[in-house]
Amino acid sequence: MLLPATNHDRFRELLHDYNEQPNQRERIVAEIDQQFRCSVAILVIDSCGFSRTVRSAGIIHFLALLERLERLIVPIIAATGGRLLRREADNIFAVFPDAAAATTAAAAIIRDVDVANGPLPAGDEIYVSAGVGFGEVLAVGADDLFGDQMNLASKLGEDLAQKSEILLTLAAYAALADSSWQFEEANFSVSGLDLTAYRLVQEYSLPAPGR
Repeated sequence: MLLPATNHDRFRELLHDYNEQPNQRERIVAEIDQQFRCSVAILVIDSCGFSRTVRSAGIIHFLALLERLERLIVPIIAATGGRLLRREADNIFAVFPDAAAATTAAAAIIRDVDVANGPLPAGDEIYVSAGVGFGEVLAVGADDLFGDQMNLASKLGEDLAQKSEILLTLAAYAALADSSWQFEEANFSVSGLDLTAYRLVQEYSLPAPGR
């Protein structure tokens, strides 16, 4: 998954010019759009029970669980056409060409994480939740995306989705209008914002990554 070849320094220069040259803002916005704007799907994976696990077993144990989790998740992202964007605390961010690929990756990750947890002793399990967004964002450098769908996918994956749950933004759901997957509407009120999302509820068969 390729993003526009952009750099942080040029982006900051344009933001500086936007602030210091208000009469040039229309031109600057057009240049930012031309150089940085693209349409992608975003997948945000968040581990569940961070505070509880750290308190009961310690930070080293939790970091070790994250290391094992990444070894499982990153190959699935690649196998479903995505690219790892960045790791941040106990979150993993990935970018995909379309909402179908991002949703397929999310479902495969949830499935394989749940399966991997099955034989583990108590305290060694780690579960995840997922948020999926789709739409136009500003892609800056190799690992930064800015825009409403990035914000919403992060909010869904990190704050609103429960263990082993996948939530899609309205835009991501709309992009899957012809899919056979089943969803249910989920409504949230967060920081004074009314937010409609769609929860994946259908269990379906997925090929194992790499097959």
